[in-house]
Amino acid sequence: MNRIIPPQTETRESVSPTAPPTGKYVPYHERFPLTLPDRTWPDKQILAAPEWCSVDLRDGNQALPIPMTVEEKMGFFHVLKDLGFKQIEVGYPASGGKEKELSDEYIFMRRLIEEKTNGRPNLEGIIPQVLTMDRPDLIKTTFESLRGAPGAIVHIYRPTSIDQRELFFTMTKDQVMQAAVDSTKLVRRLANRSDFPVQLQFSPESFTGTEIDFAIDVCNAVVNAWDPGSHEKVILNIPATVELSRPNLYADRIEYFCRHLRRRENVIISLHNHNDRGTAVAATELGIMAGGDRVEGTIFGNGERTGNLDIINLAVNLYKEGIDPKLDLRRLPDTIEQYEKYTKMQVPARHVVGDLAFTAYSGGHQGPIAAGLRHQENPNNREWRVPYLGIDPSDLGISYDPIGLNSQSGKHGAMHNLKRVFGITVPKMMGNEVGAMMKTWTNTNKVDMPNETLWEVFKSTFIAPEGTLVLKDYTLAREGTKVKAFFEVSIAGKNTKAITGTGNGPIDAAMSALKDVGYDFTVTDFQEHTRGKGSDAEAVAYVQVSNGETSIYGVGIDSNLEDAAVHALFAAANRLAPRMPDDK
Repeated sequence: MNRIIPPQTETRESVSPTAPPTGKYVPYHERFPLTLPDRTWPDKQILAAPEWCSVDLRDGNQALPIPMTVEEKMGFFHVLKDLGFKQIEVGYPASGGKEKELSDEYIFMRRLIEEKTNGRPNLEGIIPQVLTMDRPDLIKTTFESLRGAPGAIVHIYRPTSIDQRELFFTMTKDQVMQAAVDSTKLVRRLANRSDFPVQLQFSPESFTGTEIDFAIDVCNAVVNAWDPGSHEKVILNIPATVELSRPNLYADRIEYFCRHLRRRENVIISLHNHNDRGTAVAATELGIMAGGDRVEGTIFGNGERTGNLDIINLAVNLYKEGIDPKLDLRRLPDTIEQYEKYTKMQVPARHVVGDLAFTAYSGGHQGPIAAGLRHQENPNNREWRVPYLGIDPSDLGISYDPIGLNSQSGKHGAMHNLKRVFGITVPKMMGNEVGAMMKTWTNTNKVDMPNETLWEVFKSTFIAPEGTLVLKDYTLAREGTKVKAFFEVSIAGKNTKAITGTGNGPIDAAMSALKDVGYDFTVTDFQEHTRGKGSDAEAVAYVQVSNGETSIYGVGIDSNLEDAAVHALFAAANRLAPRMPDDK
């Protein structure tokens, strides 16, 4: 009988109920065709971090349900400064129009310039970037807000996309280009009269929705209008204002743009990617390979719709490849806390540096992780080789539990956490019992198992299990090559009684004594190690006993190894026969 499921086929007549309406969505490569058969970016490597510019205080702020106050923006500004950003887009100071003096954006710009924090100028070591549409009145207000600044990047933009030209502005290509050129010349005149140096940044807004050759023509015209000197750089910011294509198509457009741009030596190509398709990080990486020099984004991806490029994600990616990201990633725990405080947003637990980014619950992952971490304990093993952990979280200042325990976890995870947190090196043959202990608890409680709980359950299961055999007191004495053991025990809650036994060692002597009260089993494994150092060191003993049908472990911990072994044996006896009634 054929049990192979035949492949499903569709006919032209069959239409899936989930198919989009015919003609409603046109594939990007059809609407904006570009042929680049000799593309070179796939063979390029990223060897250094790009220039970074945070747009959290402008692009990120305008995407918040409740925008930040001036005080909150000031606090967040210093978070970005401490991370290592040298360029920060601080806002849109002309957004208040005629009421500019009442605008938070204008007030914030003035405070950054006029005030100090902890006795130091706010803008020390920072180039502020300010955004304005290319309208003359807004450009003039922008320059007013910057008086007295140590320098600034004045960022003007002009929407160039087909849809914005035709559906909103109702402008021709020539009109769009003329508006961009006129505003550039105005910025140049105002810059020449200003008391601070100005770098021009121009964005053909909605670049991804613009015919590529028209975008190039507009940018070439802007550069010519600015007419940079031999050592002057104009920033051309290429925004995927809406992410419309796969990352490889975006990279093709960046390489094509760079090839056909005049005066390339006077231009910094800046990438500004949004995340509508969920591939902003990938598109930016490929865009850098295709010629991008600079990157704009927000530190955890907050932005309109599905967000901006996540700079931290990209910086961590570079770090994983051995590249200095030029941002202080060791500050991430504090950065996350401050980010959530000022923005009222949360960093998702499974973000690349979120609370659970380095925690594995799957039993199939936990064993390899534990093996990799053991490999890294050898100081000679410099290369980071831990399966499922692409980066050492401690490099990011993150303290972490690489292995979390829940109903999906396995014995390797529990064993690893017992060793890492509590210094308990569980014997390999005992692993199944530890795994069963953890599974019982997690399946019963339906939540993850904190390490403190793991330790408490381990103790109640293996170190002090409930049982009828209670050791009250004992002494061990050596008689030649033999050890004689004297025990005071109670069984099933009855009166204390004395039992004795002789053997080749403490465990053998204890076994001999226990046989006299009905505990007849053999020791099938004994292992021990120390935990802690110096005067705090303790012996940990593991004893496995068997009655011929069942084998089970007990654990003892004491400053003395022989005492630890005795406690482990009695724990194993109680686990093997927890309700032994004999009192012979």
